[in-house]
Amino acid sequence: MKNGTHDKILKAAIRIFSEKGYKGTSMREIAEAMHMTKAALYYHFPGKEELFIAVLKHALDHVVCGLEELAVSERSFWEKLEILVRGMCNFSSEHPHTFRLFKMIVTQGFDREIDRKMLHDYFNRLQKAIHTMVEKGVEKGELRDDIPVALLSTAFSGIIHHTSGSRLKNTLNIDLSEDEQIAYLVTLLKGGFAKP
Repeated sequence: MKNGTHDKILKAAIRIFSEKGYKGTSMREIAEAMHMTKAALYYHFPGKEELFIAVLKHALDHVVCGLEELAVSERSFWEKLEILVRGMCNFSSEHPHTFRLFKMIVTQGFDREIDRKMLHDYFNRLQKAIHTMVEKGVEKGELRDDIPVALLSTAFSGIIHHTSGSRLKNTLNIDLSEDEQIAYLVTLLKGGFAKP
C-alpha cells in the first residue's frame, strides 16, 4: 500500500519530467518541489531511474485500471462509451502533465528510451478492456452481433482515439464544446454513418 507522500512525490515528479524531460530532471529538484531533503526522497525511491519508472507505471495504471473497471461494470454499453469519451476529452485538462508526458513518449519527443514491452502490455490491457466492453454490449443485445467483436472493438477504439479530446480542436481546428463533441461522437457510433 502506497502512502500519501509516495503519491505526492509521483505527482511532483511527473510534472517535472513532463516539463524538463528525463535528462533535465534531478532528484534534488524533485526533493525541493516536495519540500524534503534528498535523503528523504531516496528513502522512497533509490534513484531517478526507479522514480521515473514508478511515475510511468502510476500514470498508466490510473488510465488502464479505470477503463478495466468501467468495462466490467453493469452500466449499459452506451453509458460506458459516453464515460470513456468524456474521460478522453477531459484527460488533457484534468491531467495536463501526464498528458504532456504521454504525448512526448508517443511522438518519440521524450529524451529517454521507454520500455516498449511495458507500454505494449498496457496497450494490450486497454484493448482488452474495450473488447470486454463491446463483448458485454453484444451479449446484452445493445450492439449488433453480425460483425466479429474484435473488429467492432478495434473500430470503436480507433474512432474514439482519433476524434476525441484536444486532437479535434488542435489538429483539425473543429470548434465544438465538450458536450457537443461527446454527443456527436456517441450519436455517430450509435447510429452509424448512413443518413437516417
